[in-house]
Amino acid sequence: MTSGVIGPRSDHPRPLRLAVIGTDTGVGKTHLTVLLAGGLRALGRRVWLHKPVACGDWDGVSADDGRRLRAAGGDGQDPTSVCPWEFPEPASPHLAAAAAGVTLTTALLDAGLARVRDGDHDLLVEGAGGLLAPLTSDRQTFAELLPRWQLCALLITRPNLGTLNHTALTVRAAQAAGIRVIGLVITATSVMADSLAIRSAPAELAAITGLPILAEVPFQPETEQTASMDLARAVLSAYFV
Repeated sequence: MTSGVIGPRSDHPRPLRLAVIGTDTGVGKTHLTVLLAGGLRALGRRVWLHKPVACGDWDGVSADDGRRLRAAGGDGQDPTSVCPWEFPEPASPHLAAAAAGVTLTTALLDAGLARVRDGDHDLLVEGAGGLLAPLTSDRQTFAELLPRWQLCALLITRPNLGTLNHTALTVRAAQAAGIRVIGLVITATSVMADSLAIRSAPAELAAITGLPILAEVPFQPETEQTASMDLARAVLSAYFV
């Protein structure tokens, strides 16, 4: 990620309403959501976080993604509104909810979003799994919910072998659903060995999808505060184009 001259203010006073979606589960959505929130706050913006449903990595009370997002909360947000539905099973949300005896409906997810939507704060809504992972008992996905919620999307993807297909399919599904994807962020969730596939991924992803690469986030970046502010600036510029 390229560093630039950065200051304490934002150039865009209007609130951001953005979904952070991924090509798959475990692609780094939660890490990027937290990183982006920190960068936006460093630019002087108020940020609320929301993940409609989180599953797996259960500590007896909550799921790992919910815990991480609540820990990154603030700016007056009620912590209970960050991740209203959490389930023990590491499975697609509709299955994890059913295993816990819960019928998860679109109305319940709409109600959760309504708690955080209004106000002058930025809102980052993290997806669960990939774009087409079933969320509700009738298998509604983020492809159906994001247009209803009037949210644009930031797509998180990997540089690994296979990313060209997964990313292209996700972008096509999002665009077919009427979702505006503002750009891609390429994340490394582990140390990457050098290879042709990894070296060529940014240029190929941009060419195949027609979308800008807003950031490349290495595994455990050493200068995370600078990286988060660079990411925030890139997202704001793409969102408010």
